[in-house]
Amino acid sequence: MTVITDNHMHLDKKGLYLEAVHQFKRAGGGRIILVQKPGFPQTIEEFVQQVEQTLTMCQEVRQIVECYPVVGLHPAEFDRLFNKGKEDVCYQALDTVELYIQEKKVVGMGEFGRPHYPVSEQTYQASHEYMIQALIRSRELDCPIQLHTESLDSAGIEALDRLIKELGCSRVIKHFAPPIPEYDSMTPSILATESNITQAVTSGMKFFMETDYIDDPRRPGAVLGPKTVPRTTLKLLAEGVLTEDMVVRIHDQDIPSLYNL
Repeated sequence: MTVITDNHMHLDKKGLYLEAVHQFKRAGGGRIILVQKPGFPQTIEEFVQQVEQTLTMCQEVRQIVECYPVVGLHPAEFDRLFNKGKEDVCYQALDTVELYIQEKKVVGMGEFGRPHYPVSEQTYQASHEYMIQALIRSRELDCPIQLHTESLDSAGIEALDRLIKELGCSRVIKHFAPPIPEYDSMTPSILATESNITQAVTSGMKFFMETDYIDDPRRPGAVLGPKTVPRTTLKLLAEGVLTEDMVVRIHDQDIPSLYNL
């Protein structure tokens, strides 16, 4: 039986937490790539604490479905630290993530990248350089990395692809990716609306599916609710938009292969 996978979900003990996981499972889901939720640490000790919280949640989620942790410093966290003169904490966080990868406590790095909202040119350039360093680490460690960036059109995707090729990276996932066919060196992880997935299938592209669920009581169901990936998968399968082979490849071949599960 195919294990339907949400490639990018956050959880929060102050939110629905395990109830969100039960909803995912009841809808037909079987595997979560649990991405560390931004906690805006001010010190490396706080960052380590938040990584450990992610690992603890992952263990608890595994009582319900498969769950694998991805940890990193979100671009919004980088922005906050950089503009408080704490860029050193960002690079200490990168060193910390490397240790967790080496110890095989996590399956990937993320989110790293650039802020998705307007920032100063100085902040943008510093976050871009930080993303490059994270990409280099991922190449050296031969581990997946999930990238978070500003909204990108075809030209933006092509520019990011060129950078990844120049750096020699081979296991890069573009989180919150638009369903366009310009990807070459990245695997797009696409918000699992029916229209997005239908467009991706029509383009003939390789892709993953995600909700970017943030488990925030103030924004219920944002970005997409926890049931969305299995519901969309099964609905489009029933309608013939997705085939059985496509579902197996997306959820149960490409995900385990990329993350070495």
